[in-house]
Amino acid sequence: MPIRVRLTAFAAVGALLAVLVGGWIFVHQLRDGLHASVDSSLRTRADALVQTVSDTRGGIDFQDQGSTKLLDAKEAIAQIIGPAGGVVEASQAAGRKILIPADVVRAAQRSTVYAEGRIPHDSHPSRFLATPVVRSDGRWVVVVGSSLEAADDAVSRVQSGLVLGGIVTVLLAAGGAWLLGTLALRPVERMRRQAASISEHDAEGRLPLSRTHDEIAELGETMNALLARLQQALAQQRAFVADAGHELRTPLAILRTELELASLPDRDEFELRHAIAEAATETERLSQLAEELLFLARHDEHGPRRSRELQPMRPILDRAAAVAISRAARKRVAIALDVDPELAAAVIGDDIRRAIDNVLTNAVRHAPIGSTVEIRAARVRDDLVITIADQGPGFPAEFLPRAFERFGRADTARTRDDGGSGLGLAIVRAVARDHGGDADVSNRPDGGAEVSIRFPIRS
Repeated sequence: MPIRVRLTAFAAVGALLAVLVGGWIFVHQLRDGLHASVDSSLRTRADALVQTVSDTRGGIDFQDQGSTKLLDAKEAIAQIIGPAGGVVEASQAAGRKILIPADVVRAAQRSTVYAEGRIPHDSHPSRFLATPVVRSDGRWVVVVGSSLEAADDAVSRVQSGLVLGGIVTVLLAAGGAWLLGTLALRPVERMRRQAASISEHDAEGRLPLSRTHDEIAELGETMNALLARLQQALAQQRAFVADAGHELRTPLAILRTELELASLPDRDEFELRHAIAEAATETERLSQLAEELLFLARHDEHGPRRSRELQPMRPILDRAAAVAISRAARKRVAIALDVDPELAAAVIGDDIRRAIDNVLTNAVRHAPIGSTVEIRAARVRDDLVITIADQGPGFPAEFLPRAFERFGRADTARTRDDGGSGLGLAIVRAVARDHGGDADVSNRPDGGAEVSIRFPIRS
């Protein structure tokens, strides 16, 4: 159901409930006020009759219908009930039949009582007041009454006005809510149409923003920021796919060429062995590249967090150094490891090992002959910092800001023989961030590159 329809329905229902409750309270207060006014008039008339009945010095003859003007009035409703329970005197409008029930008469002999009833030949209800008069010859009851026709007519007119006014109020509330909803949601509708027109190829598409600086404008700003992030992620994904395709193309082309050469006739055993060796090398490169791509893809998915175990760091770094030593020996490069045997951290051992291997491979590749690659691990406050430094040429200054970009390479490492896939440092940062930390690269003042991995010891 559209928001405008719901808003209009809520406004109409709310206005209807307000009119009903407010009208009910007002009508009841009006009726109570009119009845209070009638009661006040009845008390005044009753007091006059009580004085007449209680004054025995005048020797009033109650059989004389003209003994009091109050009883002479044709419109007046009044009765005087004697101790025996019969009507002693009554006005013409009241008649000789007792107007109030017998139980009310008995109650009125003790205290003043109000009651409602009807008088003969009147379709409207009347309000009665019965009050006792104590005389030497017994308890008399004075009854006065007044028709509620005027009060009921006033209440009826007010109710009719409230019904008409309530209908108008509900219609105005519904119309106002519809208009307000239309005006309030107009910017949202504009943003919806613009969002529907933005395609995946529109890198600059944004939603129109209103100048009201309200919640809708803030929503538009948030959506534009989201669009910018999505477009940036999409651009990075496209660049990633393009770079991956470029990286895969070279080894695949070499592999195909070697296989085609191996399939040619008149190839001797040496040429076949060389072709197979080259094909195996390219296959290994393809396998490593695919594994690195899969690792980064799993990292980008932000799936369930893998469990980490508190374990000593020395064995992990020892194994990484042992693998690097075999590669470093061919260049007469030494591997120096400096780590406290008691140092432990909550880590995913395989991922930390992958990150260290990537950095060590790059460090050994660029380390000069006879130099040393240093591996240090230390606790800095609540963090574990692993630093790998070499004595090579270091990173070009323009490469440092984009060192962790995927398929990013320094200018000195762009050849296939000297450079890797360009994913090593990207994997290092991904591992560090998976552990709640980060990675950093820099050049040492005395020459060489340095890569640092930092993450909380207990993450």
